[in-house]
Amino acid sequence: MISLFLSVSAQLSGDTGVYYPQAITFGSLIDPNINPLRPVGGFVEIQELVNTADYINSQVSDAQASVIEMALGVPVSSDSVNGLSVPVAGRTDSHKIDLLEVAYYNQSILDTVNANYYSAQHLLVDSYEENMDQMDAAIEMFAGAATEISKAEAIYTEAINAQTDEDRIQLQNYIRSNDVQIDQSTVQTFNQSLDVIEDKAQAATASLWASQDSATLAMINYDGIATLSNMTSSTVAYDAWSDQMTITWDNATDTVLQGVFFNNVDNIGWTQATTEVYDGFYGDTPPISINEMYSAYSYGTGESVASIGSGYNVNAKLYDPVQLVQDVIEVTNENPTTNYNNQNGNLGGLYEN
Repeated sequence: MISLFLSVSAQLSGDTGVYYPQAITFGSLIDPNINPLRPVGGFVEIQELVNTADYINSQVSDAQASVIEMALGVPVSSDSVNGLSVPVAGRTDSHKIDLLEVAYYNQSILDTVNANYYSAQHLLVDSYEENMDQMDAAIEMFAGAATEISKAEAIYTEAINAQTDEDRIQLQNYIRSNDVQIDQSTVQTFNQSLDVIEDKAQAATASLWASQDSATLAMINYDGIATLSNMTSSTVAYDAWSDQMTITWDNATDTVLQGVFFNNVDNIGWTQATTEVYDGFYGDTPPISINEMYSAYSYGTGESVASIGSGYNVNAKLYDPVQLVQDVIEVTNENPTTNYNNQNGNLGGLYEN
């Protein structure tokens, strides 16, 4: 429906029958489907944007050339009229911009910005890249802290070889001449960077895998379209402890996919942002039904890979960083101050995993 409101027009001098609009106000933008010349096919709004923008740019360019020509052609005094000519009537009419073309241009701008070019796959790949960047930054922090803490290796070598009085005196001299104490904040950075590396590695892997899985893409895309959410304003989070991927929408409740990546006894759980039943609206229907889809990975696989490395213990305990600080204070106030935590496995403020 056309909703064009023209202001009062100025009558041209010497022409009693023609009026040109001086301003235009849009109510609801026109329906581009009424344009018989509208392009057809994929990404039609972009093609129309190209066509209308090209037309407008050409009109402006031609108009600028004509204005310069006329401005230079007008004599500056009566002494310079020879050889000059009066611009022909209607000289600028062909340069005026069709207001209907402007309406189509503006409509195409809106259609383009609101089109669903950015899909769940883009969202997940971006999440993968973001998590990779954060993991790389955490690895740098870890490497710096590990290098600083590794001074204990030299002390270990000196201490284990201190079998005689001379060796023990040499150990004392080594300690006096070198900075061998370890700062608690460096250890905290070491521990925290390990947490970040683990979290980001899990999130990056889950996001990249999901970006290639038709069933996962179908569920996320469906909720994005059904809720009219802006995919570019959405975020992805993943928690390996609960095997839960959460898509946070800008104007709807979260979409939660649980049981996609690890082997679970139950079917995949999907908490939809809407109560509608999935129907393959986006066109990428999973090869099997959602209720029959099971995970691609298993905890056993992750554990077997981790076990290849040294020091992995599936029963390792977690620590509370806040409680650990208090425990450190208490340890340093003890007499004697040495506490052989390595013998009993206590890190301070522990709780069972």
